[in-house]
Amino acid sequence: MDGGKAAKIALAILLGTLAGAVVGVIIDNVFGVHILSAYLLQEPVRLELYVIKVEAQVTPASLLGLVATLFFVLKKG
Repeated sequence: MDGGKAAKIALAILLGTLAGAVVGVIIDNVFGVHILSAYLLQEPVRLELYVIKVEAQVTPASLLGLVATLFFVLKKG
């Protein structure tokens, strides 16, 4: 696997996770049930650089998006 293909897979995984989180929030707001947007961790995962601070929280919807993305990426080959 070359670097370009690995970068495309990593980008697909990141975008699939974000898409899953967004779809989960939309579904929760439409149906009024907050199951898919509940936080699974006590605190967000943090990455602190000198000027930039990135925090990410894991939700069931983001995990579903990750699984769906991995399925499509592995199916495509």
